[in-house]
Amino acid sequence: MTRRDSKRRSEAGRTSGSVEIRPSWVEVTVEASAEVSEAASAILHELRSGGIVEERRPRGRCRFRCYLPPSRLLSTTLRAIRARVHGLRAFGLDPGSVRVAHRRVRGRRWATAWRRQVPPVRVGSVFVRPSWVRVRPPAGSVVVDIDPGMAFGTGLHPSTQLCLRALPEALSPRANPSRSGRALPPSRRSRTVVYDVGTGSGILAIAAARLGAGRVWAVDNDPVAVAVARGNVRRNRVAEAVRVARGDGLDPARGQADVILMNIVADTVIGLLPAARRRLRPGGACIASGIVAGRVRDVLRAARAGGFRRRRTLRSGEWRAVVLEPAR
Repeated sequence: MTRRDSKRRSEAGRTSGSVEIRPSWVEVTVEASAEVSEAASAILHELRSGGIVEERRPRGRCRFRCYLPPSRLLSTTLRAIRARVHGLRAFGLDPGSVRVAHRRVRGRRWATAWRRQVPPVRVGSVFVRPSWVRVRPPAGSVVVDIDPGMAFGTGLHPSTQLCLRALPEALSPRANPSRSGRALPPSRRSRTVVYDVGTGSGILAIAAARLGAGRVWAVDNDPVAVAVARGNVRRNRVAEAVRVARGDGLDPARGQADVILMNIVADTVIGLLPAARRRLRPGGACIASGIVAGRVRDVLRAARAGGFRRRRTLRSGEWRAVVLEPAR
């Protein structure tokens, strides 16, 4: 499920932070065609690298950077990465020319320099602000302060923004947004229940609470992401509404949901659709993002087989999000 498997793709950079400072790190760079971006990200995620930065390159290429602790097995790891990316041809994907490189970087420099690449961003009524930036939000916006730490989610990546675009409509008219800088008090919160599967930094769960959801279950199978999300929940003062739990899929969440968020990858979304249909209330919405354009048909085919119908599709570059609802 999560961590891209639940994708640790950073937000240009989908970034990592300063949970632990080492004297030095090894920066591994992988460049290939954009067609294999989802699969290449999943390959690097399996290294437990503590964050992946994805950058778009000219001529339909993409470049990933991740950071690993020094190891005598580094050369073996690099050969395995190269072989696995080349091996994607067996699955009908063309990686093009594959380049794998590495260099050693100072720990403190890496742990803080990426912050300069993370500006505030407004997506509809939601204003996502890095916790280290002090800037006045636009009037009338719902503010989410985020420190991604070593988890996915600063608001810059298109897959996250697609979810933020779809979320207010999925919640309305069930929920009333809070613009006061904290979650609504229990007396004013709706009874809307939201699941955020693969929560990463907790950005979508916090946005749901700020948009008026009464209860939000933020689930991730990565203990680092769980710790980061809990810190962001406290930072945004929404602990009354958001509960962060470690686990796989929808298992840790209780009851049924009105909205289910899955900003993961296509294969993981497909695997979770049957459980999502069972856990979604009539009239609810399932927002599935992190899907590259070439996988939308696969996701929609699985959704129809699982008892969903498509409400709408949102697009941003090569990325797609589908909003599903229970079929009658």
